[in-house]
Amino acid sequence: MHTSTTSMTTWLTLAALVSSAPVAAATSGSHYPMGAEGVKAATAPPPGLHYRLYNTLYSADTQTNNAGQDSGLDFNLDLFAQVHRFVQVTDTKLFGANWGYNVLIPLIDKELSIEPLGVNDSHSLAMGDIVIEPLSLFWFKERFDAAFALAVIAPSGDFDARQAVNPGFGYWSGMLSAGATYYLDEQKSWSFSALTRTLINGKQEDTDIRPGAEFIIEGGLGKEFSIDHTWLLQPGFSYCASWQISDDSKDGHGTIANERKRAFGLGAEINAFYLPWLMQVNFRYVKELETKNTTEGSSAVLTFTKSF
Repeated sequence: MHTSTTSMTTWLTLAALVSSAPVAAATSGSHYPMGAEGVKAATAPPPGLHYRLYNTLYSADTQTNNAGQDSGLDFNLDLFAQVHRFVQVTDTKLFGANWGYNVLIPLIDKELSIEPLGVNDSHSLAMGDIVIEPLSLFWFKERFDAAFALAVIAPSGDFDARQAVNPGFGYWSGMLSAGATYYLDEQKSWSFSALTRTLINGKQEDTDIRPGAEFIIEGGLGKEFSIDHTWLLQPGFSYCASWQISDDSKDGHGTIANERKRAFGLGAEINAFYLPWLMQVNFRYVKELETKNTTEGSSAVLTFTKSF
């Protein structure tokens, strides 16, 4: 039993990794951080109430240009994001799936320095943009799990276009999630997952820029082991990719509307599940590569999950 769920966020809101700054337009960040989920990304928890705590540390010192090359900017970004997620999966059936809903409340701590521009700013732990997912559909089949979800991301975090660092992005987003986990053996010990996100963004306050739409895919390959009928251990490898699939509505500070973002990432993780307490801990490390028009760095994610 694994309690990865389809919205993240993340974390979906862990993505306040790179919120807009005076030197970067609205397009410099995303409401969804790719790599927020990994192995069994499209597998939901069983019916019941679940609490998940994400702790993400992201660091980047490279900003890439439209050619995918290091811009040479003396740049450093450090971010800590703590996201509180509450997930309810019900026994109610819709289209043969279990209906569920969840909410994510992020707290963001960020430090940014850009020496040539004299930018050296930070923002202590503060609430970011909340994710509300009222419709989640989860299918649990013999050899695969599947998920479909609709979410809205509200600009609840503070945003000021004059500030270099903000906990929020200053615009609404809608997010559609869809994906599946396929089990490679009858015992469901080997799994391969793929989960997609499509984000449509609204106009950003102050700048009046509508960031381009985004498409993200993430997942992983993992193997589950049972130890003394008490612990389940699941190591694995994860992957992720993100593309901006439409232009920004207009140019912004330091950016051009038709220069779209792109990023890829590879990582490794291990998940430990203590069955008597219905509690899990997961650690994942992801390295970004081949980025365009965005930051390139790495993230470490420590996640705790308690099922009730």
